Amino acid sequence: LQTLTTIRVFFLAMASYPAVQARAQAELDAVLGQERLPTPADRAQLPYVDAVLKECMRWRPILPLALPHLVLEEDEYRGWRIPAGTVVFANSW
Repeated sequence: LQTLTTIRVFFLAMASYPAVQARAQAELDAVLGQERLPTPADRAQLPYVDAVLKECMRWRPILPLALPHLVLEEDEYRGWRIPAGTVVFANSW
């Protein structure tokens, strides 16, 4: 299910941002030509495509993968006081 959902997010992103799709396709064509599909060995030569795939996972995460953290010392974030002992969660959505 996770892979299927990530692929759907990728299709949504490519349909929503055709300029990104065109740039990713140009990078693929430049590195691979028309002869073959990319392999994991090609990843280092495809930094833009790699970034697009990572952005798809960040942009629409399928699960809230952020783990809770315990604040050990009093802190401040954007003017908000966070007392020691507070449990905080990152908002992945």
